[in-house]
Amino acid sequence: MAVAGATPQDVSVEMGKQVSTASERPKWGSRGQFIMVLMGYAIGLGNIWRFPYMCGKYGGGAFMIAYLVSLFCIAAPLFVFETVLGHKYQLGPVGTFTNMYAPWAGVAYVSIIMTCVILTYYQALLGWAVIYFVQSFAAKLPWHPDECGGCTTGDYFGQTVLNAASFGDEGGWDVQGKLFLALMAVWFVTWLALIGGKNVLGKIAYFTVLFPVLLLVIIFCKAVTLEGAGDGVAYYITPDMSHLTKANTWSAAASQILFSLSPAMGTAIAMSSYHEKSYDRLLQDNLVIICCNSCFSMFGGFAVFSIVGYLAEQRGLPVEQVASAGTGLAFDVFAEVLTLFPGGSSPFFSVCFFFMLLLLGLDSAFAF
Repeated sequence: MAVAGATPQDVSVEMGKQVSTASERPKWGSRGQFIMVLMGYAIGLGNIWRFPYMCGKYGGGAFMIAYLVSLFCIAAPLFVFETVLGHKYQLGPVGTFTNMYAPWAGVAYVSIIMTCVILTYYQALLGWAVIYFVQSFAAKLPWHPDECGGCTTGDYFGQTVLNAASFGDEGGWDVQGKLFLALMAVWFVTWLALIGGKNVLGKIAYFTVLFPVLLLVIIFCKAVTLEGAGDGVAYYITPDMSHLTKANTWSAAASQILFSLSPAMGTAIAMSSYHEKSYDRLLQDNLVIICCNSCFSMFGGFAVFSIVGYLAEQRGLPVEQVASAGTGLAFDVFAEVLTLFPGGSSPFFSVCFFFMLLLLGLDSAFAF
């Protein structure tokens, strides 16, 4: 608990028998490390598969308006406030809230519990991406109809990758070996990144943040050349203003930016506490992180809907019937599109896509 009468700089937080003081707290090696780590924390899987779908479902450009309003009125102020708290008190979430008002320490513990719950789900998704990434190195993608006996990508995902079964069915409680190994690999990589400390994490973040941007640009350049890409992009950006009168549009927009930027998780407090007390560029750093996060989502939407438009053209269906939410977008819709790339380029683009998903997910997991 906080030492009575101490100033914020001198405050000590006792955790069992260990005492950590603000003056002993290590500092960032560079400004860029701080920006990259928090940028990696914000830019994740939801930017690629959730944001474009939400745009398509809630009126395209109309959803973007609600999204931007929610960003500037809700998510961005909360995110900035967290970084200010961490910088001011030079402590982690528990120490910060304890120093503000001792009974508020429970708020920090809630965020820890939330992080554990989210990571359990998040790492499982990355485990699926590991399997697809490894299988993409084959001469022909194993979920191609010619390779899996005419199965659909959805069937391949459910039956071959997950081997899904209901709890009441035979084998419903069996451990799936390849899924277990993939999950352990994800946790091991996360552990390797964390044992080196924040400065090693900051250096890794340069790669895990910037390389996915390069991969997304490659995928975008290919996607916009596909037949039907224009129809997908038109569906993505054309606003249906009637959606702005619906409460669920605003609710979806707020949930998307809160999920993406992830304020109130304690990460921004912890990361900003590693700055020197005299550091005076926190506001500029926040603007860079917040703007890059949203720009990545919007740019990713163009790549996603170019591919969705192509798939709609191939299936002879409206674009809105092809786009699907959540895991279906990455492991069903995208997996099918990747089999349709001509000239034997499918494995290359599949490797790029699933490696991008892995990096986006891992750098978020590192920061959590």
